[in-house]
Amino acid sequence: MNLPRWLTLGLIPLAIYGALGLPFALNWSELPNPMASHWGLNGAADGAMPPAVLLALLVGIMAAVHISVVRVVNRIPDEAASFIAGLCAIGALLAGVGWLSVLANRGQTDWHAAGGLSVVGILLLLAVAGGAGMAGWWLAGGRPTSRPNADRPVLDVANPTHAVWSSHGTGKLPYVLGAVSLIIGLATWGLSTVVFILIGLVLVTFADVRTTVSQRGVVVSMGWLGFPSWIVPLSEIANAEVETVSPMAYGGWGYRVRPDVRAVVARGGDGLRLVRTGKPDLVVTVDDSATGAGLINSMLGASRS
Repeated sequence: MNLPRWLTLGLIPLAIYGALGLPFALNWSELPNPMASHWGLNGAADGAMPPAVLLALLVGIMAAVHISVVRVVNRIPDEAASFIAGLCAIGALLAGVGWLSVLANRGQTDWHAAGGLSVVGILLLLAVAGGAGMAGWWLAGGRPTSRPNADRPVLDVANPTHAVWSSHGTGKLPYVLGAVSLIIGLATWGLSTVVFILIGLVLVTFADVRTTVSQRGVVVSMGWLGFPSWIVPLSEIANAEVETVSPMAYGGWGYRVRPDVRAVVARGGDGLRLVRTGKPDLVVTVDDSATGAGLINSMLGASRS
C-alpha cells in the first residue's frame, strides 16, 4: 500500500491523538486527582500527577515526535516510510501508556489504591507498538531497498574452500542509546526499570556484529558473547553483494524485518548482502565487506564448477 505522504502524516497522527485522549475523555469523572502515574518494581503505584498533566505530557511528547518526523520526512523523502513507522510505534506506545494508566486508576478515590501494572503487560504493550510500526511502514509504501548495479566481487584465492574470513561492524549510536536506556532504568527504579534494562541490553548486544565465512557457511554472531548467533549454509546462498547500508532504509538499528530482506544493522556504511535461494536476503553491516563477499562468491564458484 502507498498512501500519499501528506495523508499518512495527517491522518495517522490524528488517529494517535484521538487514541491518547479517548481513555481520559471516557473516564474523566472516574479518575482520582491526582492519579497514579508511576509504578514500582512490585507493580504497585508509587507516584502521581493530575490527570490533565499526564494527558498534556503524553500529547506533548507525541506532538514533538510528530513535528520532528514531518521536518525530517520533508528533508529526506526517500526514507519517509521508516520515519512514519517510527511515528506509529511511538504513538502506539504513548497511547498504550495512557490507556493502562487510566484503567489502573478508574473508579478509585485515592491514587494509592490504583491497580498494579505487570511486566507482561508492558512487554505486550511494546509488542503492540512494534506491530503499529510495521503497519505504518506498510501504509506509507515501505518496500525493500533496491540495489541497482550491485557489486558482486570475486576473490582470487587458490583454494577458496579452505579459506576463512572474519570481520565485524560496530555502531556507536546503539552503544550510546543502550547506555542511556540502562541509566534511565536505574534512575527511575520502578516497574519501568525492567523494561529499560531489557531495551538497553538488546541495544548493546546489537551494537556489534561479527561475520565469519568458512566452509561451514556464513556465521553471524552478536555482541561480546557472540550470542545470539546463527549460520547461513553456503547451499542457501545464490551470491554475495557489497552494499552501502543506510540504517533508516531498514527502519533503524538492530535486527530489522522487511519484505524479502532481513538486516542486522549496527551502523551505517559498509555492508554485506547474502542473496538467498527461496529465502529473504540477509544484510549485515560489517567492515571490509568486499573481501567477505568476494570469498563467498569464490567458494560458490568452486562448489559449482
